[in-house]
Amino acid sequence: MVTHSNPSYYRLMNQEIELKLRLNPSELPLLEQVLTSKQYIAEPTLQLLNRYFDTPIMALSQGGAALRIRQQKVVGQDQGRIIQTLKTRGTSAGGLHQRMEWDWPLSEVALDLDIIKNSHAQDHLSAELDLTTIGALFTTDFQRKQWLYKQGDTVIEMVLDQGSVSTEEQCIDLLELELELKSGDAEILFTVAQNLAQQCPVLMSDISKAERGYNLLARSKTYQGIKKDWQDQVPVFDPQQDLISTFKAYFSYQLSALQRSLEIAIWDNQTEQKAKVKSQLTQLQVLLTLFSSIDCLPAAQLLQRQLQQAAEADINVSFIWGKITLACGHWLYQLNSDVAVFKMNPQEILALSAHVEQLKTGLG
Repeated sequence: MVTHSNPSYYRLMNQEIELKLRLNPSELPLLEQVLTSKQYIAEPTLQLLNRYFDTPIMALSQGGAALRIRQQKVVGQDQGRIIQTLKTRGTSAGGLHQRMEWDWPLSEVALDLDIIKNSHAQDHLSAELDLTTIGALFTTDFQRKQWLYKQGDTVIEMVLDQGSVSTEEQCIDLLELELELKSGDAEILFTVAQNLAQQCPVLMSDISKAERGYNLLARSKTYQGIKKDWQDQVPVFDPQQDLISTFKAYFSYQLSALQRSLEIAIWDNQTEQKAKVKSQLTQLQVLLTLFSSIDCLPAAQLLQRQLQQAAEADINVSFIWGKITLACGHWLYQLNSDVAVFKMNPQEILALSAHVEQLKTGLG
Protein backbone atom coordinates (compact mmCIF):
# COMPACT_ATOMS: atom_id res chain seq x y z
CA MET A 1 0.00 0.00 0.00
CA VAL A 2 1.57 3.31 -1.06
CA THR A 3 0.34 5.89 1.44
CA HIS A 4 3.40 7.93 2.37
CA SER A 5 4.98 10.88 0.63
CA ASN A 6 8.47 9.60 1.43
CA PRO A 7 9.70 7.70 -1.68
CA SER A 8 11.69 5.31 0.52
CA TYR A 9 8.37 3.60 1.29
CA TYR A 10 7.62 2.99 -2.39
CA ARG A 11 7.71 -0.60 -3.64
CA LEU A 12 6.77 -1.90 -7.06
CA MET A 13 5.76 -5.17 -5.40
CA ASN A 14 5.49 -6.07 -1.75
CA GLN A 15 3.73 -8.38 0.65
CA GLU A 16 1.11 -6.48 2.61
CA ILE A 17 0.71 -7.58 6.25
CA GLU A 18 -1.93 -5.69 8.19
CA LEU A 19 -4.60 -5.66 10.88
CA LYS A 20 -7.81 -3.71 10.35
CA LEU A 21 -9.97 -2.26 13.14
CA ARG A 22 -13.44 -0.77 12.81
CA LEU A 23 -14.86 1.76 15.25
CA ASN A 24 -18.02 3.76 15.84
CA PRO A 25 -17.93 7.46 14.87
CA SER A 26 -18.86 8.37 18.45
CA GLU A 27 -15.58 6.80 19.62
CA LEU A 28 -13.43 8.70 17.11
CA PRO A 29 -12.44 11.56 19.50
CA LEU A 30 -11.30 8.98 22.07
CA LEU A 31 -9.15 7.11 19.55
CA GLU A 32 -7.56 10.30 18.25
CA GLN A 33 -6.79 11.32 21.82
CA VAL A 34 -5.07 7.96 22.40
CA LEU A 35 -3.02 8.46 19.23
CA THR A 36 -1.64 11.80 20.48
CA SER A 37 0.68 9.80 22.76
CA LYS A 38 4.39 10.34 22.10
CA GLN A 39 4.81 6.70 21.10
CA TYR A 40 2.84 7.44 17.91
CA ILE A 41 4.60 9.76 15.43
CA ALA A 42 2.12 11.90 13.48
CA GLU A 43 2.58 12.05 9.71
CA PRO A 44 0.99 14.33 7.06
CA THR A 45 -2.74 13.86 6.49
CA LEU A 46 -3.70 12.67 3.00
CA GLN A 47 -6.78 12.97 0.82
CA LEU A 48 -7.40 9.84 -1.27
CA LEU A 49 -9.81 9.12 -4.10
CA ASN A 50 -9.83 5.52 -5.37
CA ARG A 51 -11.58 4.12 -8.43
CA TYR A 52 -12.05 0.33 -8.44
CA PHE A 53 -12.22 -1.66 -11.66
CA ASP A 54 -13.51 -5.09 -12.66
CA THR A 55 -15.06 -7.01 -15.55
CA PRO A 56 -18.86 -7.10 -16.04
CA ILE A 57 -18.97 -10.55 -14.41
CA MET A 58 -16.70 -9.50 -11.51
CA ALA A 59 -13.88 -11.81 -12.64
CA LEU A 60 -11.22 -10.00 -10.59
CA SER A 61 -13.30 -10.06 -7.42
CA GLN A 62 -14.28 -13.69 -7.87
CA GLY A 63 -10.59 -14.50 -8.23
CA GLY A 64 -9.73 -12.67 -5.01
CA ALA A 65 -8.08 -9.70 -6.77
CA ALA A 66 -8.69 -5.95 -6.65
CA LEU A 67 -7.61 -3.32 -9.17
CA ARG A 68 -7.76 0.41 -8.46
CA ILE A 69 -6.40 3.82 -9.44
CA ARG A 70 -5.63 6.08 -6.50
CA GLN A 71 -5.28 9.85 -6.54
CA GLN A 72 -3.58 11.04 -3.38
CA LYS A 73 -2.22 14.31 -2.09
CA VAL A 74 -1.22 15.84 1.21
CA VAL A 75 -4.08 17.94 2.59
CA GLY A 76 -3.36 21.60 1.86
CA GLN A 77 -1.16 20.89 -1.18
CA ASP A 78 -2.15 21.06 -4.85
CA GLN A 79 0.23 18.45 -6.23
CA GLY A 80 -0.21 14.75 -5.61
CA ARG A 81 0.37 11.32 -7.11
CA ILE A 82 -1.62 8.87 -9.19
CA ILE A 83 -1.01 5.17 -8.51
CA GLN A 84 -2.40 2.04 -10.13
CA THR A 85 -2.55 -0.89 -7.71
CA LEU A 86 -3.30 -4.58 -8.16
CA LYS A 87 -3.85 -6.78 -5.11
CA THR A 88 -4.17 -10.53 -5.54
CA ARG A 89 -5.69 -13.23 -3.40
CA GLY A 90 -3.85 -13.70 -0.13
CA THR A 91 -4.48 -15.27 3.24
CA SER A 92 -6.38 -14.07 6.28
CA ALA A 93 -5.76 -15.85 9.57
CA GLY A 94 -7.09 -14.40 12.78
CA GLY A 95 -7.56 -11.00 11.20
CA LEU A 96 -3.96 -10.77 10.00
CA HIS A 97 -4.07 -10.23 6.24
CA GLN A 98 -1.19 -11.21 3.95
CA ARG A 99 -1.29 -10.77 0.17
CA MET A 100 0.76 -9.66 -2.82
CA GLU A 101 0.47 -6.12 -4.10
CA TRP A 102 1.83 -4.26 -7.14
CA ASP A 103 1.95 -0.44 -7.39
CA TRP A 104 2.65 1.52 -10.57
CA PRO A 105 2.87 5.33 -10.83
CA LEU A 106 0.71 6.92 -13.55
CA SER A 107 0.85 10.34 -15.19
CA GLU A 108 -2.94 10.57 -15.62
CA VAL A 109 -6.13 8.98 -14.29
CA ALA A 110 -6.40 6.31 -16.98
CA LEU A 111 -6.14 2.56 -16.51
CA ASP A 112 -2.93 1.13 -18.01
CA LEU A 113 -3.46 -2.57 -18.70
CA ASP A 114 -0.13 -2.98 -20.51
CA ILE A 115 1.87 -2.61 -17.31
CA ILE A 116 -0.11 -5.50 -15.84
CA LYS A 117 0.34 -7.66 -18.93
CA ASN A 118 4.09 -7.00 -18.97
CA SER A 119 4.71 -7.72 -15.28
CA HIS A 120 4.85 -10.77 -13.01
CA ALA A 121 1.43 -9.70 -11.68
CA GLN A 122 -0.05 -11.33 -14.80
CA ASP A 123 1.08 -14.72 -13.47
CA HIS A 124 -1.18 -14.27 -10.42
CA LEU A 125 -4.33 -13.71 -12.46
CA SER A 126 -6.54 -16.25 -14.17
CA ALA A 127 -5.43 -17.11 -17.70
CA GLU A 128 -9.10 -16.78 -18.73
CA LEU A 129 -9.37 -13.18 -17.51
CA ASP A 130 -10.17 -10.77 -20.35
CA LEU A 131 -8.51 -7.53 -19.27
CA THR A 132 -10.04 -5.61 -22.19
CA THR A 133 -13.52 -5.83 -20.60
CA ILE A 134 -12.49 -4.11 -17.35
CA GLY A 135 -14.31 -0.91 -16.38
CA ALA A 136 -14.82 1.36 -13.34
CA LEU A 137 -17.45 0.23 -10.82
CA PHE A 138 -17.24 2.17 -7.54
CA THR A 139 -15.12 4.67 -5.61
CA THR A 140 -13.80 5.25 -2.12
CA ASP A 141 -13.15 8.85 -1.08
CA PHE A 142 -11.61 9.51 2.32
CA GLN A 143 -9.19 11.49 4.42
CA ARG A 144 -6.31 9.52 5.88
CA LYS A 145 -4.62 10.55 9.12
CA GLN A 146 -1.26 8.81 9.59
CA TRP A 147 1.04 7.78 12.40
CA LEU A 148 4.20 5.68 12.67
CA TYR A 149 4.93 3.38 15.58
CA LYS A 150 8.52 2.24 16.09
CA GLN A 151 9.83 -0.43 18.44
CA GLY A 152 13.38 -1.56 17.81
CA ASP A 153 13.61 -2.72 14.20
CA THR A 154 9.82 -2.88 13.86
CA VAL A 155 8.01 -0.07 12.04
CA ILE A 156 4.20 -0.02 11.86
CA GLU A 157 2.20 2.45 9.80
CA MET A 158 -1.17 3.33 11.32
CA VAL A 159 -3.78 5.02 9.15
CA LEU A 160 -7.21 6.28 10.18
CA ASP A 161 -9.50 6.44 7.14
CA GLN A 162 -12.76 8.42 7.27
CA GLY A 163 -14.95 9.09 4.27
CA SER A 164 -17.31 7.15 2.02
CA VAL A 165 -17.73 4.25 -0.40
CA SER A 166 -20.03 4.96 -3.33
CA THR A 167 -21.48 3.63 -6.56
CA GLU A 168 -23.65 5.54 -9.02
CA GLU A 169 -26.71 4.61 -6.94
CA GLN A 170 -25.58 4.08 -3.34
CA CYS A 171 -23.23 5.55 -0.73
CA ILE A 172 -22.12 4.41 2.76
CA ASP A 173 -19.82 5.91 5.38
CA LEU A 174 -16.32 4.56 5.95
CA LEU A 175 -14.36 4.67 9.22
CA GLU A 176 -11.53 2.25 10.00
CA LEU A 177 -8.03 2.06 11.41
CA GLU A 178 -5.38 -0.03 9.64
CA LEU A 179 -2.09 -1.15 11.16
CA GLU A 180 0.37 -2.23 8.47
CA LEU A 181 3.76 -3.80 9.13
CA LYS A 182 6.45 -1.93 7.21
CA SER A 183 9.37 -3.84 8.72
CA GLY A 184 10.15 -6.08 11.68
CA ASP A 185 8.03 -8.41 13.84
CA ALA A 186 4.36 -9.04 12.95
CA GLU A 187 3.75 -10.07 16.58
CA ILE A 188 4.01 -6.40 17.54
CA LEU A 189 1.01 -5.60 15.31
CA PHE A 190 -1.13 -7.48 17.82
CA THR A 191 0.58 -5.83 20.80
CA VAL A 192 -0.15 -2.35 19.45
CA ALA A 193 -3.73 -3.25 18.43
CA GLN A 194 -4.47 -4.81 21.82
CA ASN A 195 -3.15 -1.71 23.58
CA LEU A 196 -5.52 0.44 21.50
CA ALA A 197 -8.41 -1.92 22.25
CA GLN A 198 -7.78 -1.44 25.97
CA GLN A 199 -8.33 2.29 25.56
CA CYS A 200 -10.99 2.60 22.85
CA PRO A 201 -13.86 0.30 21.74
CA VAL A 202 -12.83 -1.18 18.39
CA LEU A 203 -13.50 -4.39 16.51
CA MET A 204 -11.03 -6.44 14.48
CA SER A 205 -12.46 -6.33 10.96
CA ASP A 206 -12.11 -8.79 8.10
CA ILE A 207 -13.79 -6.66 5.43
CA SER A 208 -11.70 -4.72 2.90
CA LYS A 209 -12.73 -1.44 1.30
CA ALA A 210 -13.05 -3.28 -2.01
CA GLU A 211 -15.46 -5.81 -0.49
CA ARG A 212 -17.55 -2.99 0.97
CA GLY A 213 -17.75 -1.52 -2.52
CA TYR A 214 -18.80 -4.80 -4.10
CA ASN A 215 -21.44 -5.38 -1.42
CA LEU A 216 -22.79 -1.88 -2.06
CA LEU A 217 -22.76 -2.49 -5.79
CA ALA A 218 -24.82 -5.64 -5.27
CA ARG A 219 -27.74 -3.50 -4.08
CA SER A 220 -28.19 -2.45 -7.69
CA LYS A 221 -30.51 -4.56 -9.85
CA THR A 222 -27.79 -4.58 -12.52
CA TYR A 223 -25.45 -6.61 -10.32
CA GLN A 224 -27.91 -8.80 -8.40
CA GLY A 225 -26.36 -12.18 -7.69
CA ILE A 226 -22.86 -11.20 -8.86
CA LYS A 227 -21.22 -10.29 -5.56
CA LYS A 228 -23.19 -9.97 -2.37
CA ASP A 229 -22.22 -11.12 1.07
CA TRP A 230 -19.15 -13.00 2.26
CA GLN A 231 -18.99 -16.08 0.04
CA ASP A 232 -16.23 -18.13 1.67
CA GLN A 233 -17.25 -21.73 2.16
CA VAL A 234 -16.83 -23.91 5.23
CA PRO A 235 -13.35 -25.52 4.93
CA VAL A 236 -13.33 -29.02 3.48
CA PHE A 237 -12.81 -31.56 6.23
CA ASP A 238 -9.88 -33.91 5.60
CA PRO A 239 -9.53 -36.54 8.35
CA GLN A 240 -6.00 -37.29 7.10
CA GLN A 241 -4.80 -33.74 7.75
CA ASP A 242 -2.74 -33.12 10.88
CA LEU A 243 -4.53 -31.83 13.96
CA ILE A 244 -2.95 -28.36 14.25
CA SER A 245 -3.56 -27.50 10.59
CA THR A 246 -7.16 -28.70 10.81
CA PHE A 247 -7.83 -26.71 13.97
CA LYS A 248 -6.31 -23.52 12.53
CA ALA A 249 -8.41 -23.79 9.36
CA TYR A 250 -11.70 -24.06 11.24
CA PHE A 251 -10.84 -21.60 14.01
CA SER A 252 -9.82 -19.00 11.41
CA TYR A 253 -13.02 -19.56 9.44
CA GLN A 254 -15.24 -19.31 12.52
CA LEU A 255 -13.42 -16.23 13.83
CA SER A 256 -13.92 -14.45 10.49
CA ALA A 257 -17.61 -15.33 10.58
CA LEU A 258 -17.89 -13.96 14.13
CA GLN A 259 -16.14 -10.71 13.21
CA ARG A 260 -18.50 -10.13 10.32
CA SER A 261 -21.60 -10.84 12.38
CA LEU A 262 -20.40 -8.52 15.14
CA GLU A 263 -19.76 -5.75 12.65
CA ILE A 264 -23.22 -6.13 11.13
CA ALA A 265 -24.93 -6.38 14.53
CA ILE A 266 -23.11 -3.52 16.28
CA TRP A 267 -21.67 -1.12 13.73
CA ASP A 268 -24.36 -1.59 11.07
CA ASN A 269 -27.08 -1.79 13.77
CA GLN A 270 -28.78 -4.91 12.44
CA THR A 271 -30.12 -6.40 15.67
CA GLU A 272 -31.30 -9.62 14.03
CA GLN A 273 -27.61 -10.63 13.82
CA LYS A 274 -27.24 -10.72 17.62
CA ALA A 275 -28.52 -14.30 17.93
CA LYS A 276 -25.99 -15.34 15.29
CA VAL A 277 -23.18 -13.73 17.29
CA LYS A 278 -24.15 -15.73 20.39
CA SER A 279 -24.27 -18.95 18.35
CA GLN A 280 -20.85 -18.29 16.82
CA LEU A 281 -19.28 -17.62 20.23
CA THR A 282 -20.66 -20.96 21.41
CA GLN A 283 -19.34 -22.72 18.33
CA LEU A 284 -15.82 -21.31 18.93
CA GLN A 285 -15.96 -22.69 22.48
CA VAL A 286 -17.13 -26.04 21.14
CA LEU A 287 -14.33 -26.16 18.58
CA LEU A 288 -11.74 -25.72 21.31
CA THR A 289 -13.16 -28.60 23.36
CA LEU A 290 -13.10 -30.97 20.37
CA PHE A 291 -9.29 -31.14 20.52
CA SER A 292 -8.16 -32.22 23.97
CA SER A 293 -4.47 -31.69 23.15
CA ILE A 294 -5.24 -28.03 22.36
CA ASP A 295 -7.93 -27.30 24.93
CA CYS A 296 -5.58 -28.32 27.76
CA LEU A 297 -3.08 -25.59 26.84
CA PRO A 298 -3.04 -22.66 29.34
CA ALA A 299 -3.55 -20.17 26.48
CA ALA A 300 -6.59 -22.11 25.26
CA GLN A 301 -8.08 -22.27 28.74
CA LEU A 302 -7.67 -18.51 29.11
CA LEU A 303 -9.31 -18.03 25.74
CA GLN A 304 -12.22 -20.23 26.82
CA ARG A 305 -12.82 -17.97 29.83
CA GLN A 306 -12.67 -14.89 27.62
CA LEU A 307 -15.12 -16.43 25.15
CA GLN A 308 -17.50 -17.22 28.00
CA GLN A 309 -17.31 -13.63 29.25
CA ALA A 310 -18.10 -12.43 25.74
CA ALA A 311 -21.01 -14.87 25.46
CA GLU A 312 -22.52 -13.33 28.62
CA ALA A 313 -22.01 -9.71 27.47
CA ASP A 314 -24.50 -7.41 25.78
CA ILE A 315 -23.95 -7.03 22.06
CA ASN A 316 -23.32 -3.31 21.72
CA VAL A 317 -20.40 -0.90 21.38
CA SER A 318 -18.03 -1.91 24.20
CA PHE A 319 -14.41 -2.82 24.88
CA ILE A 320 -15.04 -6.56 25.10
CA TRP A 321 -15.45 -7.16 21.35
CA GLY A 322 -12.11 -5.70 20.35
CA LYS A 323 -10.42 -7.57 23.18
CA ILE A 324 -11.94 -10.97 22.35
CA THR A 325 -11.47 -10.80 18.57
CA LEU A 326 -7.86 -9.66 18.97
CA ALA A 327 -7.22 -12.32 21.63
CA CYS A 328 -8.51 -15.01 19.25
CA GLY A 329 -6.54 -13.60 16.33
CA HIS A 330 -3.34 -13.30 18.34
CA TRP A 331 -3.56 -16.86 19.62
CA LEU A 332 -4.27 -18.17 16.13
CA TYR A 333 -1.24 -16.28 14.83
CA GLN A 334 0.94 -17.78 17.57
CA LEU A 335 -0.24 -21.27 16.60
CA ASN A 336 1.46 -20.74 13.23
CA SER A 337 4.81 -21.26 14.97
CA ASP A 338 3.69 -24.66 16.31
CA VAL A 339 5.53 -27.22 14.19
CA ALA A 340 3.98 -30.25 15.90
CA VAL A 341 2.47 -32.71 13.44
CA PHE A 342 0.22 -35.48 14.71
CA LYS A 343 -2.98 -37.14 13.59
CA MET A 344 -6.47 -36.65 14.97
CA ASN A 345 -7.75 -39.57 16.98
CA PRO A 346 -11.02 -41.34 15.99
CA GLN A 347 -13.04 -39.45 18.62
CA GLU A 348 -11.78 -36.09 17.33
CA ILE A 349 -12.53 -37.06 13.72
CA LEU A 350 -16.09 -38.06 14.63
CA ALA A 351 -16.71 -34.95 16.74
CA LEU A 352 -15.29 -32.58 14.13
CA SER A 353 -17.34 -34.22 11.37
CA ALA A 354 -20.49 -33.45 13.34
CA HIS A 355 -19.26 -29.92 14.04
CA VAL A 356 -18.63 -29.28 10.35
CA GLU A 357 -22.14 -30.42 9.48
CA GLN A 358 -23.51 -27.90 11.99
CA LEU A 359 -21.46 -25.15 10.39
CA LYS A 360 -22.82 -26.08 6.96
CA THR A 361 -26.39 -25.73 8.20
CA GLY A 362 -25.61 -22.15 9.23
CA LEU A 363 -25.58 -22.68 12.99
CA GLY A 364 -21.97 -21.38 13.15
